[in-house]
Amino acid sequence: MTAIILKDNVEQRKIDALLAFLKSWDIDAELKTTDTEKLTEAVEFSLSKGIWSDYNIDSEELRKKAWKR
Repeated sequence: MTAIILKDNVEQRKIDALLAFLKSWDIDAELKTTDTEKLTEAVEFSLSKGIWSDYNIDSEELRKKAWKR
């Protein structure tokens, strides 16, 4: 499968024209939209998973130690 990502808000008529063009070349195409707010949502850094789960250290302390170098 190959994906084409349109990053800007594109007018619906332009999307329809693009889909029509692809279908005229016998290319099976479908439209999937995503909510841009969900993509920009920050993920909380968690020490409870992974290699730090057995240590008594918080994220601020870990960052301080990492940036001392």
